[in-house]
Amino acid sequence: MTRELKTGIVAVVIIALFIWGYNFLKGQDIFSANSRYFYVEYNDISGLNVASTVTINGLKVGKVDEILLSSNPSKKGQLLVKITINSDFKFTKNSVAKIYPASLMGGKNIAIIPSYTGVEAVSGDYLNGEVEAI
Repeated sequence: MTRELKTGIVAVVIIALFIWGYNFLKGQDIFSANSRYFYVEYNDISGLNVASTVTINGLKVGKVDEILLSSNPSKKGQLLVKITINSDFKFTKNSVAKIYPASLMGGKNIAIIPSYTGVEAVSGDYLNGEVEAI
């Protein structure tokens, strides 16, 4: 094996580790193939951040991926939150994604309050959003 080939293999491995590490620090798991994503619209996200935890019945099942301003002209000023769920847990479109305080330090998370009546939610659907009153 030549020196150039060894150097090339080492360079490819280092680049792959860098990409994996960068995505790991952003909170993304590049090896998770069964991820589903959902959208939730809120008027106020009350301090919710990207990479905040998403739970169902207290179990961590995902995270917040993006927070954007709604591009829909009729919903001007609303915030669109994209969440990813890494679980096969089934619930319906009638489920509620509630923002709640995660700790005394002020962090916020999302709890999905599952509903089992209605049409099953599939990746890309919109869920109902609420903010827990303090």
